[in-house]
Amino acid sequence: MAKLAAKSRLKHLNLKRKAHRPAVGSAPGTFAEHASATATTVTVSDITATGVMAKTLLEQNGLPQQPGDAKTVQWIDIQGLANTELISQIGEQLNIHPLSIADLVNLGQRPKAEIHDDFFIVFLREPRGGPPFDSEQIAIVAGKNFVLTVQERRGDIFDPVRARLQAGSKRVASMGAPYLAYALIDAIIDSYFPILEAYGELTEGLEEQVIEKPQPSLIADIHVLKRELLEMRRALWAQREAMNTLLRQEHELLPESLKVYFRDCSDHSFQLLDMVEVYREVAQGLVDLHLSSASNRMNEVMKILTVISVIFMPMTFIVGLYGMNFDTSSPFNMPELSWRFGYIASLLVMAASTVSLLIYFGKKGWIFNNKDKEAEPE
Repeated sequence: MAKLAAKSRLKHLNLKRKAHRPAVGSAPGTFAEHASATATTVTVSDITATGVMAKTLLEQNGLPQQPGDAKTVQWIDIQGLANTELISQIGEQLNIHPLSIADLVNLGQRPKAEIHDDFFIVFLREPRGGPPFDSEQIAIVAGKNFVLTVQERRGDIFDPVRARLQAGSKRVASMGAPYLAYALIDAIIDSYFPILEAYGELTEGLEEQVIEKPQPSLIADIHVLKRELLEMRRALWAQREAMNTLLRQEHELLPESLKVYFRDCSDHSFQLLDMVEVYREVAQGLVDLHLSSASNRMNEVMKILTVISVIFMPMTFIVGLYGMNFDTSSPFNMPELSWRFGYIASLLVMAASTVSLLIYFGKKGWIFNNKDKEAEPE
């Protein structure tokens, strides 16, 4: 039986995710207020062919210097959205339009790709775990020699990318910041695969429970599973469209040599979307399977009760017939009531009828759990 540890966590999931947007009627470029936003930290890494040359942790100041060395790619990683002034200052230093800066901070953006004159921006949903499915918005801005990432919370899934960069990446040095953006996007897309595998195990476990022991509480778990898969489908569908946008657009930051890699991301997005669609269909089938299993169990119960009723019908008839206590003086009134062995004979007749019915029902396969023998037609 598949592991169902993740299933119990579905009951505590709150699927209502509040999007942080500016108030209605706000001026363009207004930042939304984040009451629960985490503290902002900025990590700047200068990346060359030999590895990461420098790494600076910033708190309140802007960039120490704008990226200018053509042989160096600067990765500015912002985690936490509490300090919107600092994020805005860094965006202005990188010549990002104020509307785009607001999109980096305001949550609830649909996964998409935007192509600008000097850079392109990709908004994605970065998975943080599942099940239950947890994700956050991440924005990746790629220019000629810089990459800016803006994440909701601290911690991410980019440690494998950092390890490769620390060891030295000749492709980043030769292909520039857009290749680093691809590496980050590829890490985000690939991180969905283990999560979907966990959902596959969860779906199999729910299916086994529905078949073996359908419980009313399973319906709630199945519906939560369907809603999580729907949420993941929304993210992956828009993510696929974002990859197609990068493939279709002509831009100096997106040469054909780089589009080969983004095409691989697009293929992985299609694979993920196919997996989600399969699991959604299975989850939908689990509802019908649950109703069918519950109906079958009810039919089994009714069959047993019917068999018991049929077995007691002859005994009830005999007991009721001889319980009328008519006077035996008349030759038309049950002369066997005065018979010496009448009581024993009636018991034997009742026992014989019970045994005969049990044998008959057993041969028909209606009792004794005779699953290998199909029921014969009457």
